[in-house]
Amino acid sequence: MRRLAVPFLLAAVLTGCSSTEPGKPSAGDQTGSAPTTGSSAGNAPVNRPKAVDMKSVDVCGLITADAKTTLKIQSATERESPADYGEGTKSCGLLFQQPRTYGGSLYTLTNGGVDRLKRTVGKTTELTETTASGYPAYLAKNITEGSQPDSCDLYIDANDGQLLLVKMGPLIGVEAPLDGACELSKSIGAAVGTALATA
Repeated sequence: MRRLAVPFLLAAVLTGCSSTEPGKPSAGDQTGSAPTTGSSAGNAPVNRPKAVDMKSVDVCGLITADAKTTLKIQSATERESPADYGEGTKSCGLLFQQPRTYGGSLYTLTNGGVDRLKRTVGKTTELTETTASGYPAYLAKNITEGSQPDSCDLYIDANDGQLLLVKMGPLIGVEAPLDGACELSKSIGAAVGTALATA
């Protein structure tokens, strides 16, 4: 049975990007690789490889040349991000090589962390705890009704009060299993998690 899922913030339409410009090579402005702790969820400290400020990260730069090759990403292009995602939010549209079945984007969320995620998405959509290259992460299947496409969203706990969202779903007009989008979200999450940890 399909459910109407309430999105974490403003729902994003999943479409492929037309630009073929590669992403920038750097990601974030913090140094060091020692694990860091924080209290993003307001309870126990959060163990991360590295806390990265989502307001300063080069979001397209998180898609490295190796990730492009491995995940068959043709381009990663910065584009406008919804204002509801917070001040200084950024977005990167991902265009995959042919045949194109799935599409999606990376988003930086700067106005709420895991605590807000659980109060919003977690009320209507099951959040599955997972990891992305050492970062705590939460996977949510968004099955929608109407014109919005279904998506599988991976929220990476990158910093206290901030998240990195990997949103993937079947392209409009393409019949493809949502589980495939979830596997893609997790694969991309692992790649960007590695880039965050070494930024």
